[in-house]
Amino acid sequence: MKVNLDIIFQKPVLEKRIKLIILPLAPLSMVADIPGTYYKTQDIPDKYKICGLFENILGWHFDKNDRIAIQKKLKEFNKKVLRNATYENCEANSGFQPLLFDFFKTGMVLKRESMHYNDLWKKAFSRMDADVHAKGTPNLDYEVLKQKPNALKTEPIGEFFKANKKKYPMYYTSPTLREYVVHQGEILIQIDIHEPLFIELQNALQHNSTAYLGNSEGWVEIKIEEI
Repeated sequence: MKVNLDIIFQKPVLEKRIKLIILPLAPLSMVADIPGTYYKTQDIPDKYKICGLFENILGWHFDKNDRIAIQKKLKEFNKKVLRNATYENCEANSGFQPLLFDFFKTGMVLKRESMHYNDLWKKAFSRMDADVHAKGTPNLDYEVLKQKPNALKTEPIGEFFKANKKKYPMYYTSPTLREYVVHQGEILIQIDIHEPLFIELQNALQHNSTAYLGNSEGWVEIKIEEI
C-alpha cells in the first residue's frame, strides 16, 4: 500500500482544536523508557504515545531505518524551505522516532479512576553466542528435540547449541516484570492540531477506529471530535 507523507512536508499550523477520545479495550502498558528489569507504565499517554497512535491509525508502519531516512528529509525541509535553522528531529527515550510530533500539541486531560498492576511479559532477545539463547527457546525443531536428551548427557548445552544453531529460533524469550494500567472508562485529551492531519485522521477512522496504544497488546477504540 502506498503511503502519502505530504502532511509532514508542510508548515505546521495548529489551528484546529479537537477532542481525542480513547476507550481502552484492554489493560495498557505505556512505557516511556526502556529499562532493564521493570517496565513502568504511564497513567495517560504522552505526546510520543499519541504520535504512535496517530501513525498507527494512518497505517504508517515504518522500521527504524525508514524513520531515520524520513526524519533526515524532514530536517532538510525545515531548514531549507521553512528556514527553521534550529530544527532538530526528536526521539523518545524508548527509541521511537515520531513523524507527527510538530503537527499537534496536547492540552487538558480528563479520565476516571485507574488501577495499576504488575504482570510478567515475554521480551525477545537474540544471543547466538551464549547458551542463554538455548535455555530460553521452548519451541524447537523436532529433530533437535529428539537429539537433545541424549546429547546433553555427554556435552554442555552450549556446545549442542553451537552445533545446531540453524535449527533454533532466531530469538529466545525472557520473562520481564511489566506494569499495566486499567482505566475505568474513556480518556479524553484536548488537542490543537494541523487541520490537514485532522482531515486525514477523520478519513482513516471511517474505515478503522481500533488501534493499539503503548504496545501491541493495548487495544483501544478511537474517536475524534471538533471542539
